[in-house]
Amino acid sequence: MSNHVFKRGDTFNLNLQLVDMDDALQYPANDVRRAIDLTGYTFTSQVKTLDGTAVATLTCAALSQSTQKGWLNIKSGTSTATWPLGLCQMDIKAVVGGVTQHTETLTFQVIDGV
Repeated sequence: MSNHVFKRGDTFNLNLQLVDMDDALQYPANDVRRAIDLTGYTFTSQVKTLDGTAVATLTCAALSQSTQKGWLNIKSGTSTATWPLGLCQMDIKAVVGGVTQHTETLTFQVIDGV
């Protein structure tokens, strides 16, 4: 079960900060100096059910890296009213300089609003 909950029909609009979790860095894990400069990166993301069925393609845009280093906005440009109830998952694909990496997978519960 996931502790992250999203209510179907709400606007899916999420700001995330991408950080370098390399153990060799001298900074503590929660230190903002671990933020990654996202200049030059291309991002894509999808929401899928646990069985891999596509739910939504998300728009990803890096925020101003001079003032919000590492911050990325991820949103759905379409309604979430028909998203399936239950567990869904997403990750973010990042490409820079021909190198492709994915974030950890985020699993979240889609529920109906009251």
